[in-house]
Amino acid sequence: MFLTGCVQTIPESTPPSDTWRTSLKQIKHFRSEGKMAFISPQKRQSANFVWQQQDDEYSLDLNTFIGTNVLRLKRHPYIVELDIDGEQYQGHNAQSLVYRLSGWLLPLDTPEQWLLAAYDAESAQFDQQQRVRSASWLSPDNRQWQIRYQNYEAIQGVWLPTRITLSHDTLRVKLLINEWQLQ
Repeated sequence: MFLTGCVQTIPESTPPSDTWRTSLKQIKHFRSEGKMAFISPQKRQSANFVWQQQDDEYSLDLNTFIGTNVLRLKRHPYIVELDIDGEQYQGHNAQSLVYRLSGWLLPLDTPEQWLLAAYDAESAQFDQQQRVRSASWLSPDNRQWQIRYQNYEAIQGVWLPTRITLSHDTLRVKLLINEWQLQ
C-alpha cells in the first residue's frame, strides 16, 4: 500500500528584530483572514472575514461558515460602498453605514491601526517585546473602545496580532486571525 500526497512548504517567518515597530508602521498593504464574533447580551453572531488593505482603501468581506456572503464593504478615498442582502448602498462613513444596515458596530474609520496593533496610544500597555497588550481607543464618533491583544505571530520580521478583542459598552467583537499576507 502506497501513500501519496502533496508536500506543502510553509515559509519560515523572519524573527522580529528590536526595530520591528518601525517596520510595522510602514505596512500599508496587507490581507488578513479569520473569524469574527459579535457578542452582546441580546445575541451572538459570527462570520468568516477577509480584510484587504491598500494604503487608505480597504475591503472587508464577511461570510457565513458555508461561504454565503453576509456583507462586502469597500472604502475608497471619498466614498464607502456596502453590499448587503443583494442590495448596494453608498455613504461617507463606513462605521455608521454598516451599523445602520446590519446592526454590527465595528470601529471602521482607522481599522489598520487597531487591526495591526500599530499605534502608540498613551493608554497602551506593552509586553517585553513592545507588543501592545491592551489599549483604549476613541473612535471618531466618540465611542470608547477597549482593545486587548491576546496573541501574536511573527510574520516577515514583525509581530502581528492573531487574537483581538474589541469591547464597547456591552458589545464584544472577537477576531481570530488565521492568515496574514504582507505585500
